[in-house]
Amino acid sequence: MRHSHGEKPIFDGDPLVVADLLSDLTEIVHRLIDRVAAQDVLDAYLLAAAAVQIVEDHLQRDAFAVHRAASYLRDRGTAAVVPDLLGKIATALEIATSSRAAERRAVRWRDTAAILRDAVALQVVTDPSEAAFDSWATAAVRLRGSLPSLDRNLAGAVLRIPSCFRSFDQEPADMVALATRLRLRYSDRGRPIVVLGVRTSGNYLAPLVAAALRDAGFREVHAETVRPGHRLRPPLRALVRSASWRGGRIAVVDDPPETGQSVADVASAVCRAGVPESAVTLLLPLFSDTPPATLGRYDSVTLPYREWAIHDRLETEAVVRSMSALLGRPVHSVSPVPQTGVSRGREHARAVFDVGLPDGEPRRIVAAGAGLGFFGRHALAVAHAVSDHLPRTYGFLDGIVFRDWLPTEQRLRAAGPADAERLAGYVRDRAAALPAGADHAAGLAGRQPAWEAASRVLQRSYGRAGVVLRPVLLDPLIRRLCEVAEPSVVDGATGLDHWFRGATRLYKVDADVRDFANTDLACYDPAYDLAGIDPGSADPAFAESLRREMPCDPERFLLYELVHLWDREREGRPVHRAGARAVQHYLREVLFAGVHAAEDGAVCALDVDGVLESDALGFAMATPTAALTLRALLAHGFRPVLVTGRCLDEVRERCTSYGLAGGVAEYGSVVFHDGAAHDLVPRQGVDAVARVREILAARTDVVLDADYRRIVRAYRRGSGGFHRALPAAAVERVLEQAGGAASHLRVVAGDGQTDFVAAAVDKGTGLAALTARLGADAVAWAVGDTAADLPMLEAATVAYAPGNADEQVRASGVPVLRRRYAAGAAQAAALLIGHRPGACERCRPPAHTARTRTLLTLLDASNAGARGLPVAVVRCLSRAAVSTE
Repeated sequence: MRHSHGEKPIFDGDPLVVADLLSDLTEIVHRLIDRVAAQDVLDAYLLAAAAVQIVEDHLQRDAFAVHRAASYLRDRGTAAVVPDLLGKIATALEIATSSRAAERRAVRWRDTAAILRDAVALQVVTDPSEAAFDSWATAAVRLRGSLPSLDRNLAGAVLRIPSCFRSFDQEPADMVALATRLRLRYSDRGRPIVVLGVRTSGNYLAPLVAAALRDAGFREVHAETVRPGHRLRPPLRALVRSASWRGGRIAVVDDPPETGQSVADVASAVCRAGVPESAVTLLLPLFSDTPPATLGRYDSVTLPYREWAIHDRLETEAVVRSMSALLGRPVHSVSPVPQTGVSRGREHARAVFDVGLPDGEPRRIVAAGAGLGFFGRHALAVAHAVSDHLPRTYGFLDGIVFRDWLPTEQRLRAAGPADAERLAGYVRDRAAALPAGADHAAGLAGRQPAWEAASRVLQRSYGRAGVVLRPVLLDPLIRRLCEVAEPSVVDGATGLDHWFRGATRLYKVDADVRDFANTDLACYDPAYDLAGIDPGSADPAFAESLRREMPCDPERFLLYELVHLWDREREGRPVHRAGARAVQHYLREVLFAGVHAAEDGAVCALDVDGVLESDALGFAMATPTAALTLRALLAHGFRPVLVTGRCLDEVRERCTSYGLAGGVAEYGSVVFHDGAAHDLVPRQGVDAVARVREILAARTDVVLDADYRRIVRAYRRGSGGFHRALPAAAVERVLEQAGGAASHLRVVAGDGQTDFVAAAVDKGTGLAALTARLGADAVAWAVGDTAADLPMLEAATVAYAPGNADEQVRASGVPVLRRRYAAGAAQAAALLIGHRPGACERCRPPAHTARTRTLLTLLDASNAGARGLPVAVVRCLSRAAVSTE
């Protein structure tokens, strides 16, 4: 391909269109033979590289997940000696647990495939028309013939999709450009060059760089790959040392680095093998103009984003040629639409054009990167399968897919039950049109499929022990919960922000972007798409409508909701409210059926944080133990109410979910009853709170929680996304600035926030107001754990505190129970009703399936705090034993 970027098509032959990109080695080899027969140079290269990648991953597999544990510890700042020791242990385990004969057969097979891959790579970067298809066909058939000699698990192993040619818009021409820049800097063609690709993308990029260097006259060029966090295998260590001793260079290539840690890990491994740092050069395509700081110590050759070949393919003249080729007739005109230009960041490039079609109809069309070869042509498989739900797709050419553009003002801002039929209909139609032969995600442990991400979320409940428990205990349980009877190719991006409202229907966009993306989360369960539409929906009726349109068990639905929310959390989007709602909806469905609040029962008041709820999952969540406590109180004719510092909307959501009579929010500032809110703060308090809000809003180091309207909740951002309370000195300065208004305020300091509350209200006054609205004479029973709860506890006839109560509560004389958190609330309820919640016929929850019991056990891990984790682990082990019987 001796041409400047984008001057001619990458490939014009009979196309390979694949719906399920997670192919196994056997499928890859059969497709390779087909592509060679079709004289499809590009896809033949991609498939040959995929075959080599699968075997190399097998040869350097993560024995017993030790490398994953080492990476986890390294990311959390553990002393380097510990992860390094684990890496050595992993290498020893790999050697000890492998069959030498099977390994030798795999190495021979890999070497044969690599020779074919490198031969095809040379034609990709030079002239595909000169390809030796006959010899390639012979090599490919030989690979197929030797497949039975490989380990059965290897023959069925699934490829890792390269980000470079799937999620990013890199092309072979970009690797030629990097090779050219390296050649200009180090022009001695007699010295060896070892091109090390950082797997996975490096497995596809390194051979192209090496081929371009060979084409430029370099006599000794090697293309090898390394997985970050793994030691170099002995033959590779010898190769890089030999090359450096002879004055050669070790060139490390990967897809565009974000933090640069993977590239740095490989470069460091090369240096530890005996190569001087001065002999290492990094070949870096970049989304920015400069490499990450972590790579600053190394020599580097860069290709900034603005110089990638994709941009030539989005120029007006290139779009004219492409659209004319796709339509079979010349288009009348193509003009770019201002302010809708090429995207930036770690996403596909795109540009929008007004196009005059051959029939005279003007259309606004978006040209967007979709990936290279059959990785990108996957967009056509999806468009054909669910065309009724998508904008019109004109075709795919040279890594670009062309579709109708949908204006931003048509983006779906909100959806209600009336939209559920269309939204769920897309998921249902897609599942029917794109069935998969197998659930490949079930075997992707260590590659963060959706079920493994769900396990990571639930791991948080077990504290540090979760790191050990997850691979051996949680993963098998969650994988079984996520088993799907009829696997299909899912969308992965069904959230409301991926929908547009047309005149008569809804349109889905990005339908082919996230299903096999660099963001992982592989899944073949259509329930994953259903849960992703509005995870943790603020509209319970909408969520119920979705489930009615496409029924699925509540366990899978909740787990997938948590995965989608975790994914949004990775992007920096707030999810704590949605996560709490998702769990509330689940607990309501499986635990609260058949119970209702009595109209005249005795009032029971409960604090929320530290009593009913835990934040072990990263958001406030009632444990099943807490839910059973509320159910028991309701079933025995009591009227439980919530009394909390949390905002009104959160109290409303919880009361609605659990069928409670009402609640007190924002430390007594407002009560919720009978579907309505009733403010209690007098005018002076309102003005004082407004003054503090004004003062803090002017500060750049303070964040105000907009959900709180009657108090001011302020915090500082801490490391890792955690919140921190304001320093005492900062609080004093705020009160000084407030002047006379400060006398109408009190400050409630928490671990993660500082609250400014009107002095005229507290939990006691709020509870009194709510009790009056309920028509009750008194509060029969209350449970709280902090000083802010004391007014509520004093107002109750009987009061208790769980074992995690603070010193002020302990000093008040309120009985402090032995059990902590939700387990303490359950103990207090047992003293009131005379038995453990759920132990009698009246308050026993509905009979549960084994699936429900398993998930309830996992969600309940934090019910007694850190001290209760040993019991939680035992319960989890019991569930694992039962589920395997």
